[in-house]
Amino acid sequence: MKIKCPSCGTENIEGLDRCEQCLHSLITRDLPKPSKDDLYQNALMTAPVSALVTGKDLLVADTADSIAKVIEIFQKKSKNCVLVYQKKKLVGIISNRDLIRRVAGIHADLSKVKAQDVMTPNPESVKLQDPISFVVNKMAMGGFRHVPVLAQDGAPISIVNIHDVMHFLSSHQKKD
Repeated sequence: MKIKCPSCGTENIEGLDRCEQCLHSLITRDLPKPSKDDLYQNALMTAPVSALVTGKDLLVADTADSIAKVIEIFQKKSKNCVLVYQKKKLVGIISNRDLIRRVAGIHADLSKVKAQDVMTPNPESVKLQDPISFVVNKMAMGGFRHVPVLAQDGAPISIVNIHDVMHFLSSHQKKD
């Protein structure tokens, strides 16, 4: 029998003390349940990430793409985040914050700076079926503003930000 890691979603053999993938503890299995009266808590802990996904924010760059090209696309499309893939594998993420910290005032010729030089490597990600609380936890614990949503095979589906979560919660309250 298998047990799903609450942190990364990897299937592990039941009885293991930790997740083989991310080393998250599997010892405690009595996770808190949402309060029936708390709409926000209930939505965060039970609604899947798929409820946040629009696919509108998904931009994908290659490690060899120039930062000049990435910035041009950001400006043209009014976006502020791009996933970086190499050989169909997520290897990084570039946000406006990365551009400010690692490019602005440092490099004169942005056409010579590559995405791999600026990206935050190995970003945290979630799957469609994960609860929204997984996204919020990753944002809070890692200080992230954007979290990639990946299919089981690692293909990009979307990028979720805190505005997506807040919009979901505000619209969820109106429905209930």
